[in-house]
Amino acid sequence: MAYSQIFTIKEGYLLCITDGDVSDAETFIEWGLKLVAKAREARRARVLVDNRTFLLNLSPLDVITFANFMEDKGAAKLGLRMAVLSNPHNPETSRLVETALVNRSASYKSFRNQEEAKDWLLREPSVPE
Repeated sequence: MAYSQIFTIKEGYLLCITDGDVSDAETFIEWGLKLVAKAREARRARVLVDNRTFLLNLSPLDVITFANFMEDKGAAKLGLRMAVLSNPHNPETSRLVETALVNRSASYKSFRNQEEAKDWLLREPSVPE
């Protein structure tokens, strides 16, 4: 139950590479808070999150607890746009995280391909008419 995060400031976005695993809501919340803090410190609203070696051993309750906490902290209001390269070994949990965050107005999308993720991340979001 350990993970590491490496942050690199890129032109126009923040890159976060995570390795290891997380098995409870509290640790996943800690991970999310570190990501948000670094994005704010780096003054980047766009974050490419490489979680391909980050295993989410989370229950649906853990995911909902994480999403609710991030919503309560106003994460969506920060205007972060996150493109996430998910771990191929637990796509169901990754999809659940995406659904829970998007349902709380977060700009968050999972990808399997880094180029597609980066293209989406750096593209201007479409405005509904």
